[in-house]
Amino acid sequence: MKTASITTRQQAVGVARHVKVANLLLAFLFVLETTTLAQVQQYKFQKLNPPASTYSFAFGINNKGTVVGSFVNGSSEYEGFVYKNGRYEAIVFPGSLGFTQASGINDSNTVVGDFIGSDSFTHGFLVTHDGSFTQYDVAIGISTYIYGINNAGNFAGFAGKDGANQGFVNIAGTVTQFTVNGNPTVALGIDRLNNTVGYFIDASFVIHGFYRDASGVITQIDYPGALTTSCHGINDLHVITGYYIDSAGATHSFVEKNGKFRTVPIPSVAGINDGESFVGFYVGKNQKNYGYVATPLSAVQTR
Repeated sequence: MKTASITTRQQAVGVARHVKVANLLLAFLFVLETTTLAQVQQYKFQKLNPPASTYSFAFGINNKGTVVGSFVNGSSEYEGFVYKNGRYEAIVFPGSLGFTQASGINDSNTVVGDFIGSDSFTHGFLVTHDGSFTQYDVAIGISTYIYGINNAGNFAGFAGKDGANQGFVNIAGTVTQFTVNGNPTVALGIDRLNNTVGYFIDASFVIHGFYRDASGVITQIDYPGALTTSCHGINDLHVITGYYIDSAGATHSFVEKNGKFRTVPIPSVAGINDGESFVGFYVGKNQKNYGYVATPLSAVQTR
């Protein structure tokens, strides 16, 4: 186990105009506007809901616009999905016990995620574009979750038991586990340089985001004034995304680059690609979860 010291990144330079989540529940497809320092960005918002599903979640998106996530089917089983060119394809790890989650995808269409096995542990998996599955476990006797994969095939996630989680990266087959100062730590995203992001829970049970560079140096990330901050994704342009809870208890999504934060009026952002398309999920009027993809209608200016 490797435990790293941390520094703190906390600098606000502008807050976008917030659009209430309720407005997102009115249609399958519409446009959002978010005001940044000197531009207006418009997004096409598309609901993702595989046929016959009762709940859905979107977690990852690659640079080709292919989305992965999970849904609950009519038999109340949790399955992964790939959404590409308007079509859904289910992902179920062979022999899994009613639970398969697809969490990340790279530009080669290799998908990573996790499933519950017959031993009642959660195991990581990778599945290639031709449907070949590989189970992956950091160690025996603990659960493994894979959330992010880059185009080199390196991946990140976390492993543990009974809440004692450690983040990990697998770089060219070499596994490194880590925590932030010994606290429960979850890694969720990885970029082309093998930098990772995620969150940890401190001794006071407060959630903080983190950025870990490829050398192992960890930087704590807290949205200014927020009660909690969680980082969920990072693209190859070094843009980090996640969400924070403000002092009034409201949840907001954000992007961050080089210490500069921007709130985005999109619910529960989980992933981001290099074109700054977002995926995530929201709660509908029927109190059910639905995945979404929010795609920029114009070129995004990298800040």
